[in-house]
Amino acid sequence: MTAPHARWSSGDPQAVLDGFEQLPGFVWIFEGPELRVVAANPAVRAAVGNRSGLLGEPFRSAVPELAGQHIFELLDQALHGVRSHGYEQRVLTDRSGDGRLTEAFYTFDMAPWRNPDGSVRGVIVQAVDATPVVVARQAAEAAAATAERRYRQAVGLVLELQRSLLPDMLPVLPHVQVAAHYLVASSDLVAGGDWFDAVPLPDGRLALTVGDVVGHGATAAAAMGQLRTVARQALQSGAGLPQVLAVLDDFAARALATRAATTCLVVLDPRDGALEAASHGHPAPLVVGATGDSRYLPLTPAGPLGTGADPAPVHTCRLRADDVLLLYTDGLIERPRQSLHDGARALADAAAAARRAILDAATTVPQRLPDRICTLVTERLALAGGGFGDDTTLLAAHLLPEPVAPLHLTLSADTTALRPMRQVMGDWLARIGASGPDASDLVHAAGEAATNAIDHAYPDGTSGTFTVHGALDDQGVVHVTCTDQGRWRPPARDPGGRGRGLTMIRGLVDRAEVSHTDAGTTVSMHHHIGQATNVTTVAAAQAAGPHKQAAVDEEFTAAVIEAPAGRVLRVQGPVDLVTGPRLRAAIMQASRGGSLPLTIDLTPVTHLSSTGVRVLHEVARIVAHLRVTATPQSPAHAVLELTGLGHLLPEAPANGRNAGFHR
Repeated sequence: MTAPHARWSSGDPQAVLDGFEQLPGFVWIFEGPELRVVAANPAVRAAVGNRSGLLGEPFRSAVPELAGQHIFELLDQALHGVRSHGYEQRVLTDRSGDGRLTEAFYTFDMAPWRNPDGSVRGVIVQAVDATPVVVARQAAEAAAATAERRYRQAVGLVLELQRSLLPDMLPVLPHVQVAAHYLVASSDLVAGGDWFDAVPLPDGRLALTVGDVVGHGATAAAAMGQLRTVARQALQSGAGLPQVLAVLDDFAARALATRAATTCLVVLDPRDGALEAASHGHPAPLVVGATGDSRYLPLTPAGPLGTGADPAPVHTCRLRADDVLLLYTDGLIERPRQSLHDGARALADAAAAARRAILDAATTVPQRLPDRICTLVTERLALAGGGFGDDTTLLAAHLLPEPVAPLHLTLSADTTALRPMRQVMGDWLARIGASGPDASDLVHAAGEAATNAIDHAYPDGTSGTFTVHGALDDQGVVHVTCTDQGRWRPPARDPGGRGRGLTMIRGLVDRAEVSHTDAGTTVSMHHHIGQATNVTTVAAAQAAGPHKQAAVDEEFTAAVIEAPAGRVLRVQGPVDLVTGPRLRAAIMQASRGGSLPLTIDLTPVTHLSSTGVRVLHEVARIVAHLRVTATPQSPAHAVLELTGLGHLLPEAPANGRNAGFHR
């Protein structure tokens, strides 16, 4: 007698069903052109949430938030017989049903489901949740920077050349936020000829430009650098858009390396959205509205630069508040066996989806809108095309609905005011878009000015206040003033004591002045701030991933650690007028009155004021074999170098954070 399961080619039907239900990965089975869900194992619920009525529903209506993430397009390819794979691809889904998208990474296989006659019946999708692997790798690489070192060993000189010729910072402005991603081609790791720039103009407008030089290699990169510099100089001289393009066209005609380059130039007035745009052989910018609606500017491009083409017609229009403008190079939309029209449509779809996404706070996608769009668009288009065959540039400008209000703060001239002042000012700097290093420098400088007001302005026993005002101007300069209503008392002459506050302020910001009047003292600080650009490869960008900045711990602690190399005092939190005495006591206790060698680890210190500097100068004369450690990126490192304490640090590379002070 034949066993019951002999007719079943894959074994016992019940065993197959039980195995399907318990698979660790998830399996979707879709049928027909509408891709109706005909089977989904329980693991699917971990991917999309427990949705009622999932079976029998067309996949597009069952999981609508996948629109714009290039999932439906891959399924359509499978329906036409083309199998596809994805490796650790980011997917955003609404698991909780409240409209907020959560993040996961999947490795998947989409294959046609065929009938016995070979025709395609539907699609079978198998996937494994790779999120734990991706998160673990990102954490390890963030800690050790192993991916960056491996990458630099292979193509470090290429990227350094690219970075040296492109802007390393973009301006931070009150009415518009700007971000840029430059991805080196995955198929040809040699220097390319793309460029981008964002230039604040003297009249308050902002010029945005992208361009592409023909060819690759050092010659193309050098030509790109020349054209970017010529364009920037012409813009900053006050020339209008047609005149700038005429200068570029004339310059490009003089050398073979620059001839036939393409460029798109936009001049935007962030105050009212008025926009001028023109192109020489370059694709038109894309505008993405607040609801995800998108449109390409109807430019009529002239011929490439330096080829004797007629002047480029200037298109004028007006952006709406909350619009995002995207400029890009053709590497973003060019794909083998695909028309530029299809590539442009894919860009518009990806940008619209990125704009509409409501992200959970736990995702590693940047929250700042232009950074988010650059990150998701380049990721998803790289997935769609298997990487980029040419260097790719994406420049995004978000016209803010309204600027961040200036900072106005009045506090009691008391040591208890220092912590709230730092917190409020740090929050304001984060809202205007200041980078971590710029915000740290400004908060440190303002803290020193406030400390001076508390320490010097009012006689002992006399109450008073100080005010802090902050504003961001149209050139990307933050202006901060700290004003008191007291009488200035000269600092002590002790070189190890007070008097370093103003020196620190002048070292931390671009420019500082002190004004004494009968009404009080005002310290004015001016600092140009910027957002770092992203110049990397697709592989390195995916390996590193964006990382959230850790919350600042404002609690002071000092703990002794017995290490193999000797005793270490690890200090955390702010060192200011309030906590400075506690630091001195901790050092003296850990060194047993100065008789034991001691290393002080200041890396976790969030704020090292002149009070802390004074303490370190004092104990350096008391403690035998005192050493101080602080990573080059930490707030304490630059302050130590500024204030004559650098000799206590271990030998550090010359390109540490202090060397990058850019003052």
